[in-house]
Amino acid sequence: MIPRRRRNFAVVIFTILVILLVNISWWFFYQRAERSFEEQLSRRLSSLAVLGGGHLPPFAFEPYPSNNLAGYDLILDILESIKEADSLSEVFIIDPVYRYLATTQFDADTVYYLAALNRGYIDSAFYIGRQPVVTGGYRVGDLLLKSAFIGLTDTAGVVAAVLGIEADIDYSDDLLSLKRNLYLSGAISVGSGILFGVFFFFIQRRINSSEQALFLSQAQANLGRMVAVVSHEIKNPLMIIRASAERLKKTGDFPEAKFILEETDRLNKIVTNYLGIAGGKRNLQALKLELNDLLRQVHDQFSKRFESEGITVRLNLPEKGLHAKADPSALRQVLLNLILNAADAVRGLPDARIDLLAERAGDKTNIVVTDSGPGVPPSVMRHIFEPFYTTKTSGSGLGLFMSKKLVTEMNGDISVQSKKGGPTEFRVELPAADKEDV
Repeated sequence: MIPRRRRNFAVVIFTILVILLVNISWWFFYQRAERSFEEQLSRRLSSLAVLGGGHLPPFAFEPYPSNNLAGYDLILDILESIKEADSLSEVFIIDPVYRYLATTQFDADTVYYLAALNRGYIDSAFYIGRQPVVTGGYRVGDLLLKSAFIGLTDTAGVVAAVLGIEADIDYSDDLLSLKRNLYLSGAISVGSGILFGVFFFFIQRRINSSEQALFLSQAQANLGRMVAVVSHEIKNPLMIIRASAERLKKTGDFPEAKFILEETDRLNKIVTNYLGIAGGKRNLQALKLELNDLLRQVHDQFSKRFESEGITVRLNLPEKGLHAKADPSALRQVLLNLILNAADAVRGLPDARIDLLAERAGDKTNIVVTDSGPGVPPSVMRHIFEPFYTTKTSGSGLGLFMSKKLVTEMNGDISVQSKKGGPTEFRVELPAADKEDV
C-alpha cells in the first residue's frame, strides 16, 4: 500500500503538471497564431509592395513640385488605389534623405516622420533594389504598425526612391482577445485544479478513514486470537500459583501469600479484561473511584523500583480528594503502561524524572503523566496509539493501543503532547464523580 503522504504528494504533483501542460499548450497555440498572423501580413505587404512598385513609372521619382503635374496626379492615384486595395494606413514614396516625394496623407510633413524607427529597413531597400523589406511590428502612440519597403529605379536603372507601404496590425485586437481568453482559461484551470485537490483530499480522508477502520478491525481480530491463546497459556499457571499461595496461607504465617493471592487475582482480572476487549465485549465497570489513593499506590509501587535506576517519580495531588468514574483495574493498568513508557524514555538521562498529577477540570478529572525525556517526533505522534506500532527493539506495540481502548471504554479520552527536547505529557481525561455519586 502506498503511504498516505506519498500518495498525496503524487496527486499534487500530477495536478500541477496537468495545469502547467494545459496552459503551456494554450500559450504555444497563441504564439503559433501570432506568428501565423504576422507571416500572413508580411506576405501581403510584400506582395503589395512588389505590385505597387511595378505599376509606378520612372518619372514618379522626381521631386515634387515638378513640371509634370499630370504625371504626379497619376502617381497619387496609383498610391491611393494601392492603399484602398488592402485598407492600408499610408502609401508613400521617399527619396534617399527620407523626404516625401508623394504620399496618401494630406497633412504629411516634408520628411517621413517615422524615418528614425525604420531607417535601417529603408536603407536596406535602397541597397538591395527591387526586393521588398518588411519590418517587425512597432507601436506609434495607440497604433501598432507594420511596414514594407521596396526600391524604385529611375530611367537610368538606379534605385532613386523607395515605395513605403504602412498598415495597421489588424489582428492585434484578435490577439488581445485571445490573450485575455487564455488568462481566463488559465485562471479557470488553476481554480479547477484547486477544486480537484480539495475534492481529492476530501475523498482521500474518507478512504483513509475506511482503511484505518479496516486496519483496526483486522488488528482487533488478530489481537483477539492472540489474546485468547496467551490468556489460556497464562491462566493455567496463574491458577497453580494461586492454589499454592492458598496452601501456604493455610499452613503458616506467610504474609507474602496474601500478596501473591491479591496480585494473582489482579493479573487474572487484567487478562480477562484484555480478552473481553479484544473480543469486543464490554466488561469494564464505571465505578466511583478515589484517585488520590490509587495514585499513591502506583507511586509507592514504582518510586522505590526506579530509584536504583536514577529515575525520580514525583506525585502532585490536591489536598481535597478527587473522584472519577472508572474501572479500578483498567485505570491501574493504563497508568502502569504510561509510567513504564515514561521510564523507558528517561532511563539513562542525567535528570530522569516522571511526574504524576491529578486535577479537576469542569466535569472531567485529569491524570497527567509527564516525563523529562527527549520528546516524541511528529512522525511517531501520528501513529502512537495504533496497534502493533512501536519504536522499541522489544515490545508488542499494544500498550498504548490497549490503554486508549480501555480509557475509551470508560467514556474517557487519552491524548499526548510533546516537543523536540521534551517534555512529553500523556493526559487521561475521565468523567468526574462527586461524593454523592454512586
